[in-house]
Amino acid sequence: MVMRMHPWTEFTRLFDEMDRVFGDTIDGGRITPTHRGFRPLIDLYDTGEEFVLHALIPGTQPEDLNVNMEQNSLHISGTYGYEVPEEQARQWTWYRREIGSGQFSQTVNLPAPVDADNAEAHFEWGVLTLKLPKAEQARTKRIEVSTPRALSS
Repeated sequence: MVMRMHPWTEFTRLFDEMDRVFGDTIDGGRITPTHRGFRPLIDLYDTGEEFVLHALIPGTQPEDLNVNMEQNSLHISGTYGYEVPEEQARQWTWYRREIGSGQFSQTVNLPAPVDADNAEAHFEWGVLTLKLPKAEQARTKRIEVSTPRALSS
């Protein structure tokens, strides 16, 4: 019987052993093995009134996403990719197997406080879009400049 090897299996085992020996993480602060290999690509910009975040999360459904705010930290977690039952996968002849699946978790620290009660989330075509209105104290305010009354005619 031919046993198919997954190239990262040995690296995973090595990282786990090194983490155990050194008591700390060595590959960028991963928390659990499911966090390897996938981190959503994120765009974050400021429109003046709100922050807008786009996160690319292929192979997920809106009900599989969790979005939470705590102070200025936005936490996004969920699943990605698609699952093939291992028993079924062993019966197939694979020519390429590059699409991963599993759990992900990402925290984004926002540069200013937001009004989480009025935040909006939308998911379409694998892109999560969040509109996060800035809290009143974080918005830019225009201050009128006046001239002294004695100088004005």
